[in-house]
Amino acid sequence: MEDGEKWYVIYTRTGDELKVKRLIELLFSKLNKKPIRVLIPKRAIIERKGKKRVEKIKFLFPGYVFIKTNMCFEIYYEISKLPHFLKFLKDEMEPAEVRDDEIRIILSLVGDSDIVGFSTGIKIGGKVKIIDGPLKGFEGLIEKIDKRKGRVKVRLNVSGNANLVDLGIHIVEKIDNGEFNKLSEVS
Repeated sequence: MEDGEKWYVIYTRTGDELKVKRLIELLFSKLNKKPIRVLIPKRAIIERKGKKRVEKIKFLFPGYVFIKTNMCFEIYYEISKLPHFLKFLKDEMEPAEVRDDEIRIILSLVGDSDIVGFSTGIKIGGKVKIIDGPLKGFEGLIEKIDKRKGRVKVRLNVSGNANLVDLGIHIVEKIDNGEFNKLSEVS
């Protein structure tokens, strides 16, 4: 990471995130600035459509666009003039930097694809232990597990704002012969 480069959050209307991302990338190429990293974290979840289960990709933080840049007045001013821009998340008067520990968690959850995939948990007695996927090692963030929907509620903080988000999980249960049975596929 270059000196001075920090993560910031732009708030826009839900549904305008990808437009804002394209506009920021165009702006930086027009200003002949170093390419900017723009991140819109997404999540894979299962939804029911009638009796079928369908995998959907949804925004992890609707209305949030993360940017990594060396913030200065020129960049702040130019981004603020963009269409679909509502505001920066601020810390008093200035754009709030996303804390390193907060962005580190988000980046490790999304990996290289910008999508938080499914984790796999094993049911041991009354508890679920994460054995694979992006939530492995982040069990402390889990607030609630909904086995029927195949989702976990996770508390993620961004610039001091606590967000409770649903992430996808496949829960498996050990059967007598040592194999696993998927519970999240059972209604």
